[in-house]
Amino acid sequence: KKEVDKQDFLDAVDRIIGGLEKKNKIITPSEKRAVAFHEAGHAVVSWMLEHAAPLIKVTIVPRGRSLGAAWYLPEERLIVRPEQMLDEMCAALG
Repeated sequence: KKEVDKQDFLDAVDRIIGGLEKKNKIITPSEKRAVAFHEAGHAVVSWMLEHAAPLIKVTIVPRGRSLGAAWYLPEERLIVRPEQMLDEMCAALG
């Protein structure tokens, strides 16, 4: 490539946060489907919750030790209210 574009920066962030993409990991279509349902569960539940951290990205690309990920933008707060904690627990269990 002759120049760096926005996608290069997005790929770099994914690599730093999520780890190296595992291209040698063979995942069957049924496993991909299961991972997609799993990550979609986190995404849908957190989308519906008022006090959960905002969702940034959902992926089923295997990176590091995970088969997929739902990434959130955490808020820097000193005190966590009970409703915030409950919503974040619900999103994790989604």
